[in-house]
Amino acid sequence: MRYKLYPHIITFQKFEQIPNGGGGFKKDWVDAITDCEAFVDSLTGKEYYQAQQLENPVEYNVYFPYREDVENDMRIIWKDRNDRVLVIQSPPIDQGGQGEILCFKCRSGENIR
Repeated sequence: MRYKLYPHIITFQKFEQIPNGGGGFKKDWVDAITDCEAFVDSLTGKEYYQAQQLENPVEYNVYFPYREDVENDMRIIWKDRNDRVLVIQSPPIDQGGQGEILCFKCRSGENIR
């Protein structure tokens, strides 16, 4: 079996004003980056315990190829068996400082089903 670096597909969404058809606007989540390859990894017990001590509820590390257009005010839609929304809790972290892999620390939001 071949190992795949990014086995998951995620979508980044941005909270934007969209026209409501009556001349006004409403705020809603809009897809900003779709079909982004990623690796969504749950925290180890030690990492989870440390995050809880700091009162920073982090449950997942999301790794994906380096890109400049992601921001920490976005949210992530992860189409696993539960179709989860992941709320970003950190600025993007450049893994290794080489400009190859970014990481977000995330917590679980609501399910979208």
